[in-house]
Amino acid sequence: MLPYATLHEGIPGITQPGPRYIVELLQRALKREGVYGGPVDGGLTPATVTAVKAFQGANGLATDGVVGPATWGALPAEDLQGIPVISAGDTGGAVALLQRCLRRQGFDPGPISGVFGAQTTAALKQYQQTGAPEIIVDGICGQQMWPLMG
Repeated sequence: MLPYATLHEGIPGITQPGPRYIVELLQRALKREGVYGGPVDGGLTPATVTAVKAFQGANGLATDGVVGPATWGALPAEDLQGIPVISAGDTGGAVALLQRCLRRQGFDPGPISGVFGAQTTAALKQYQQTGAPEIIVDGICGQQMWPLMG
């Protein structure tokens, strides 16, 4: 799994759109591993940190609660089979879904039209800029972006 950001124990909750969805990505991965039973809410709560430590211990990692490159690398990736890569000029339901996700996270993709136009491209690039340095700011929504879209 791509190390989107290093997350440290003791952060009571993350309010910026990019990081909150990174924590949700973490929580979904921990659920798939069977070590987290809490809500997928984007809060780096004590329950999430306990699950991180359990996952780290079960996988021979330092049980420090820090989600850095080693922990991200050991987590299972999201199953993205069938999710399309979309970019400027594309149309359809996947584009409308992207537009709704961007709007929900505070970015203005223009009307929810299912048309990937200039406003959607600009909103996606703005969102990509809020992520970790590993995220490529290219205006394309594919495997690096769909897991973060919430």
